[in-house]
Amino acid sequence: MPEGHQGCREQPDGPRAGARVMREIIRTPAFLEIIRTNMVALDPDGAREAVRAILWEDPELTLSLASSLPEVVNYLVEAALELGRQLNGFPDPLLDAFLDRLVGGVAREPFFELPAVYGPLAVKVGLSRRATGLFGGTVNALARAINGAAKENPHFVRDSMVAVDGREVGRAALAVLRSLALWGYSAAVRFLNGPAGRREKRGMRGDGT
Repeated sequence: MPEGHQGCREQPDGPRAGARVMREIIRTPAFLEIIRTNMVALDPDGAREAVRAILWEDPELTLSLASSLPEVVNYLVEAALELGRQLNGFPDPLLDAFLDRLVGGVAREPFFELPAVYGPLAVKVGLSRRATGLFGGTVNALARAINGAAKENPHFVRDSMVAVDGREVGRAALAVLRSLALWGYSAAVRFLNGPAGRREKRGMRGDGT
């Protein structure tokens, strides 16, 4: 190809190129129809079969792909953060309808199986040790940030508190305390009205108290 044509060709600009291509694909009506059809047909049992096939058909390929999991996790975290930012711009009625449909369509039972399934796995991979290292690194980074702020401005705490609205903080603390008190009251009422509470009341009547 002549050099002039190469210079005119649009060059990809890293991650933005992928997002631009995805935007154009999403605008295609046929693609949207495929997404709608397949999303409705999703089956939890099919997910189990897919995981088994991916893991055991070619374990070597699976393990080689596992090296890219940190990038995938980082990508998903950024996607979740951006989703939250964009949802904050939704009108309240639309956001309520979206969340109602989301919560209403999620099966709750599988979530209760997560501790039983991932608990032994966490022990096998030493998750507590890895989490301790991650926590230590986070604390060290925070400490370095505080030390840097103190070196630049010894009164950084005082200067930061100037921007804090004491009345709002006080109201927030009272709101939390009020909510905790209401929660404690409702828990006590449920206990007294439950089987254990009724047995205790019957025992008190039997004792003549």
